[in-house]
Amino acid sequence: MKLRLAVLLSLCLVPALAGANTINQNASWKITRSDSTQTYRVVAYGDSIFAGYYGALFRVAKRSAPHASGEYLSTLWGTNVEIVRRTKSGARASDIYDNKIIKERSYMQHASTRVVMIEMCGNDYLQARSAFADQSGTCNYAGLENALASCTTYMERSMQAINQYATTAKLKVISNIYYPGFDADDALSSCTDS
Repeated sequence: MKLRLAVLLSLCLVPALAGANTINQNASWKITRSDSTQTYRVVAYGDSIFAGYYGALFRVAKRSAPHASGEYLSTLWGTNVEIVRRTKSGARASDIYDNKIIKERSYMQHASTRVVMIEMCGNDYLQARSAFADQSGTCNYAGLENALASCTTYMERSMQAINQYATTAKLKVISNIYYPGFDADDALSSCTDS
């Protein structure tokens, strides 16, 4: 019976995972100090860099950038720190803005929030870079230019939203990796400039 259940679950799970190109990875945990009763909150919105994703669906690290920041801040402030991670691996900047920062803004609105971190844009460029690499004939840079425009637009909107909603945050951090994987691009292109 257990074997049948496992097979049935795996048959249902595999098609669902195969069609997904983004994965929500939301978590929260608390760094507790024996010498403190005060708790401050660090909220992190972003893609796989903040999610701790490293290479496979079931390989997600708890100790990503938000966790390391929480540890440093706990020591600096001498307080407990709650880290709230609202992330989506594979998400583009617009998705992080719409579905994390705006739809899940209540996390940054909590009275104990002292730091809000955002990280985005890597997937915008990765997708544009892949599309560029597949070109032949005359090179078209529109995809790369659109990725940069989207990145700057949604970074600005995100910061505006954080300034509006995170009223108790003393520190706001923007991170992005716009050009990941230089070694993968260190080759001749299939297209040519006009």
